[in-house]
Amino acid sequence: MEIDPDRATVRVDWHGYAPDQVETWADRIVEAAYEHGFASVEFVHGAVDVAARGTPGYSGNSIFGRGRIKNILRDRLYGRRWRRWALDVREGKHEIVEGRMVIALRENPSPERRARWPVLPPPAH
Repeated sequence: MEIDPDRATVRVDWHGYAPDQVETWADRIVEAAYEHGFASVEFVHGAVDVAARGTPGYSGNSIFGRGRIKNILRDRLYGRRWRRWALDVREGKHEIVEGRMVIALRENPSPERRARWPVLPPPAH
């Protein structure tokens, strides 16, 4: 996890992490970034060659496991799992591309600079 206070952004590269790790830690990272008053969270998930459901190139028969982390993160964003901290998708402020996504956060009226950042475990793979 890279924390950049100058750009008010947090960046996490999920390469090597297991899907259950992403399911556990992504929510905590988005919440912590909001608590600190950051503007965005960037998740690098890879799988640029795996098209998401509903996009050009999607065939529904990807190799088992490929694109799973991308799908977890997108499901959380589009399913409004992060609605307390992230802007609504309909506002068009998020950057969603095949290898990464940048989540635009709501403005925190009273950021807590002393809030704790989650400590990510090492990647599973």
